Amino acid sequence: MDEPTMFEHLGGADALRRLAEAQYGRCLTDPVLIPVFGRQGHPGHVEHLASWLGEVFGGPDSYTRELGGHGALLRHHANLSITEAQRQRFVEVFLEAADEAGLPNDERFRRRFREYIEWGSRIAMEMSQPGADITTREPVPRWGWD
Repeated sequence: MDEPTMFEHLGGADALRRLAEAQYGRCLTDPVLIPVFGRQGHPGHVEHLASWLGEVFGGPDSYTRELGGHGALLRHHANLSITEAQRQRFVEVFLEAADEAGLPNDERFRRRFREYIEWGSRIAMEMSQPGADITTREPVPRWGWD
């Protein structure tokens, strides 16, 4: 029998919607992250984040089909000038949001989830610097158990 994808293991689209709501709500009120996210937020951010994470973790490719794929995500981070302190806080907030959203707490899942958030946030920070080359033809990365 095939092992479930991370998307299936974490509870699918509904769980990712809860995660995105919890994470984004925290980003809009966290003093370290407000300079990146603002206080008002952006319409559609929760839905876009849930769609991105769904595709990354092995769910439907809706971020690519409907929102422009990997290149679009990089463009959203352009010129934000994310600092290392903001990146680290973002990871902390994401892990807190995973608890709030009721994502599985097994060691293997949480380790892989954190590895993805750490990896992705480093790329976001790098691409956020003024002058960074955000062009790509790469597909949305897929993150699994190995």
